[in-house]
Amino acid sequence: MKILVADDQQRIVEDIIFELEDLLPGAKMIGTSEPENIIPLCEKEKFDVIFIDIEMPGANGIDIAKKLLEMNNRLNVIYITGYDKYALDSYETVASAFLLKPINTAKIRKAMDNLRFPVSDITDDQIESQYSGAAVIGKKIEKYRKERDLTRNELAELVGVAMPTVYRWENGDRLPDIVTLMKIARILGIKYDKFMSDDIET
Repeated sequence: MKILVADDQQRIVEDIIFELEDLLPGAKMIGTSEPENIIPLCEKEKFDVIFIDIEMPGANGIDIAKKLLEMNNRLNVIYITGYDKYALDSYETVASAFLLKPINTAKIRKAMDNLRFPVSDITDDQIESQYSGAAVIGKKIEKYRKERDLTRNELAELVGVAMPTVYRWENGDRLPDIVTLMKIARILGIKYDKFMSDDIET
């Protein structure tokens, strides 16, 4: 997960990053107190979440967020401000959260738990390493499906795909995207880390 924290007060940037590092130790965090750096940073990095102040010198966080969403429409925007008068305006950009200062751990945790576009903790590198060779992901799906006594058709209905898609997954002809893989793991009652790390015979 990649997170950008943008506020014209450097202390607030540092405080939020400190809290996030405790909540999400594996996430990549970048902070800036310069509004003019926000768009260039988002052009360079594809962030999953941005904490952005609304009222900054010479800049409006809502206007910036609109531009960022044109670049990445799955960006989770979390506004931070000392003024509740901006609450209605902020939802023009379909924000994930609107946090009034002072920001604390509970507010940050709640915002991250309710993202509009949830971010998987399964990385592309993990999938690639597990998928290499003999279609390991597909064999895991088949193994756990059978352990749950589900037919391919039943799993397909629960995931919301056609049965041939499940067949292709299990035979290694196709790889589920990360979001779908998260859903499969949840349906099969397997934690993400266990699903990705379990060794099975190939």
